[in-house]
Amino acid sequence: MNLREKLDSINNVQIDETYVSEVESAYQTELSDEVKRVLSLSKVAVPYEDQMMLRGLSNSEILNASKNLRVDFIEHSVLPVFYTGDNDYAAYDFSERQWCLFNIVDELKFSESSNLVDVLDI
Repeated sequence: MNLREKLDSINNVQIDETYVSEVESAYQTELSDEVKRVLSLSKVAVPYEDQMMLRGLSNSEILNASKNLRVDFIEHSVLPVFYTGDNDYAAYDFSERQWCLFNIVDELKFSESSNLVDVLDI
């Protein structure tokens, strides 16, 4: 199953309540069920063969993103979920309640949409 198929059937994903609670606490936000399900897709980093550079971040990478990438994601209200290449991350903007791409070098949000599939362009 490719990422598009997984995201199209996101309502079938069991929410990992323990992990999601850790993320909500770390990022000081409350997430929607859709975002919780996306976070629960996998515990480990997942490369998606159908997409050249796309890689789902592991639980640890998401929880430690600010430290590891040296970007204050909480200050930007951004929760990184997928690496898309060129220092860009598909992320959930929890202040705007929508998905976006976030560049960690310029610390800019762009390509905002309510639909993750649109942001990932898959």
